[in-house]
Amino acid sequence: MIECIKKGRFLENLPFLYLHNKNDPMSTARSHKSHYTFEEYIALEKAQGIRYEFDNGEIYAMAGATKRHNTIVQNITFALRPFARKNGCQTFSENVKQKLQDGERYVYPDVIYTCDSEDLADDSDVIVSSPCLLIEVLSDSTEDSDKMEKRQHYFKLPSLQCYLLVAQQSCIIEVYQRANDFWKFQSHTALNAQIYLEALDVRLSVADIYEGVMFS
Repeated sequence: MIECIKKGRFLENLPFLYLHNKNDPMSTARSHKSHYTFEEYIALEKAQGIRYEFDNGEIYAMAGATKRHNTIVQNITFALRPFARKNGCQTFSENVKQKLQDGERYVYPDVIYTCDSEDLADDSDVIVSSPCLLIEVLSDSTEDSDKMEKRQHYFKLPSLQCYLLVAQQSCIIEVYQRANDFWKFQSHTALNAQIYLEALDVRLSVADIYEGVMFS
C-alpha cells in the first residue's frame, strides 16, 4: 500500500512535505520535483521511521493500514509459516523491501515468501531480491497499481512463481502462477476454497486468510 505523499530535499535538515498522487498527473505537476540517491533514501527512512517506496530517485510514503488489512496480512503470514519452516524458506510482512529488476526501484509488498539463500543469509538486512511468492492486500488507493503496474514489475522477477491479490471488502483472491513462459490465473470467491500453489507445494485456505474479517 502506498500513500501519495512526496518528500522534498532537505533544507537545514528539515524536509518539505508535498501532497502527491501517483495516479493524478495534475498533482504531480504541482509538486516540487526532488531526487534522492539510494543512500539518501535509506538514511531518510532510518531518521524518520517512515516507510517509503523508492522509484529511481522518487520516494513515496506508505499509507497506514486498516485493522482489517492488518488482520489479513497476519493471517496469511501465519498460514505460510509451517510451509516456510518445512521448506527452509522465510515469510516477511510489510516492513521488508522488495528489489525490482528494472532500474533502481524498491517497494513494500504486504507479504514476501522467499527460499533464496542470499535473501536468508543476513536477518539484519531489509531487502529481498529473489522471492518465490508475493502477496498484496488490495485497498481503494492501491488496487489499480497492484493489479497492473506492480504486477508487471513483479512478473519480471525470475524467481517469482506465484502472485496473489487479496481483496479486503469481499471474499476475492486472485492467483497468478508461473507456467513456463506464461502465467495461469484463477479467482477464488468461496470461503471453503483451497488455494494450491503447485511450484511451492503450499496450500492455503481462503477461510484462514479471512479469519476474523467481518464483511458488511
